[in-house]
Amino acid sequence: MRLNLKRFTALLIVTLSLTACQRVNEQEETQPEATTEEQIKARALQDEFTRSMLKSAQETEKGYYTLESKTGVYEMLFPTGGEIDGIGYTRKGESSEAFLAGILYNDKTEAQLSVRYTTVLSNDETGIGYAKELLTNSIGEDMKFEQIDGKGKVTYVAPFKKKETGSYGYGAYIHPDEGWGGVEIIYTGSCMDDPKSCGPEEEEFKKRAYKLISSVKFLNKNEAKK
Repeated sequence: MRLNLKRFTALLIVTLSLTACQRVNEQEETQPEATTEEQIKARALQDEFTRSMLKSAQETEKGYYTLESKTGVYEMLFPTGGEIDGIGYTRKGESSEAFLAGILYNDKTEAQLSVRYTTVLSNDETGIGYAKELLTNSIGEDMKFEQIDGKGKVTYVAPFKKKETGSYGYGAYIHPDEGWGGVEIIYTGSCMDDPKSCGPEEEEFKKRAYKLISSVKFLNKNEAKK
């Protein structure tokens, strides 16, 4: 009787182990392979350097935080799935700043955001001409700019498409109505190895680019300290 009890106990342990393994396997099979919306939302918060540039851990609006420049001069929206390259980040007091960020959206498409701020250029016709020329040279393509006025700033934005690399996107230069300097933004589309990750549709891509470009807001020193 004792022998049978031992055999029964051993059999029960094996059965429970097999059942547990089966449940784990079933869970792994049912879980999506792709990154979830919550994981994307937390991406900017999980990276220490990116988090240090966010005004708050609370979303300003769905899918976006507010990024506040370490110069204290400007702020803009920043996607929750964005991550800034802290190693490549540069700043010189309140006079200049530059950084790159990789963005992952909920639909699993990617983009790259380049932001550069400088006070070197005046905001007269000559200075703006230089700013557009510098932006065009950075991208390496001829660009026809659209001018958008309003909200204490002027924005020059243009689409681009590079045949050699297959990359595409929007370049913009935004400057305040008064004072010197401005923000240069380059928003570039990107594809991962899987062709299905390419996109999104042209209108949605433009909407996302303009969302970031139009969100740039120049701050006065008192407002930046709040």
